[in-house]
Amino acid sequence: MPTLSAVARLAGVSAITVSRVVRLPGLVAPETRRRVEAAMRELGYVRNQVAGALASARTGSVGVLVPTIANSIFADTVQGLSDELEPLGYAVILAQSRYDAAREDHMLRALLSRRPEALIMVGSPATDDGARLLRRAGIPIVETWDLPAAPLDAVAGFDNYAAGGAVARHLLAQGRQSLAFIGGDDPRATRRWHGFDDTAQAAGAKAPRRLILDRNASGSVAAPAELPGVDAVFAANDAHAIGFMCGLRTAGLLRNDTAARQPVAVIGLGDLEMGRLIAPSLSTIRVHGDAIGRTAAKLMLTRSGPRHVDLGFELVLRDSG
Repeated sequence: MPTLSAVARLAGVSAITVSRVVRLPGLVAPETRRRVEAAMRELGYVRNQVAGALASARTGSVGVLVPTIANSIFADTVQGLSDELEPLGYAVILAQSRYDAAREDHMLRALLSRRPEALIMVGSPATDDGARLLRRAGIPIVETWDLPAAPLDAVAGFDNYAAGGAVARHLLAQGRQSLAFIGGDDPRATRRWHGFDDTAQAAGAKAPRRLILDRNASGSVAAPAELPGVDAVFAANDAHAIGFMCGLRTAGLLRNDTAARQPVAVIGLGDLEMGRLIAPSLSTIRVHGDAIGRTAAKLMLTRSGPRHVDLGFELVLRDSG
């Protein structure tokens, strides 16, 4: 790789001047800065961040751990986070746990080995070892997409239990009598299930059924035949909801007439664009993913203010229920 000294020779300046152009360009005369920048472009010079990190004990990186990138449900959060941090010079290092506790611990170690200046994750550590690792890391830790009562450091998310309860109340108000929940058994989906189940039973309804699917959001689809007699389904995310609706269509249990009551109501979570475009359009829980990411970045950057931020959710009603 081209060195800083090579850039200095080509530009006809000292190595110190090149270093200033890289780090503090405002201190260098405009004509000199343009000459140095032209030399960097010609040589293909890229700043050695490792050397800078060794000198300053700062890496300019932030570790981000999500369950999966196979489903775009977490994309808004990563985008919001990046939009806040990248203009400040931070690089986002993304890893995925794939809903596997052992893999999560492995990826936490891998991210921390890069010496990030903070670590942001969807959810909370799945194991005691993971939690202990983060407590000892000595950097800001921000948990997202949930609201643990005692976060390791800071949290920005929404109440998954309350989201499940809101869906159950809506379906019961519609007169639905046989409810079911489909989705994975990860902690956040499980809290949605408990809110859904507790609310339904507290209202005197028949106990909802729960169908556990592959934890990978795009890895399995529930078929209507697996839930005979059900007239309403809450899916842990929009991907599962859309898959279930495809099965309903095949079984002749889905109506495109938006004025007609659906034989089986379906509500998802995430408000994916695909859910808005399909017919009938998908009712869903809208989560403010971009705001979660931006808030997580701010919690990472400052120690002042609240460390437990509830960004809420919205029940968005469309044609599917």
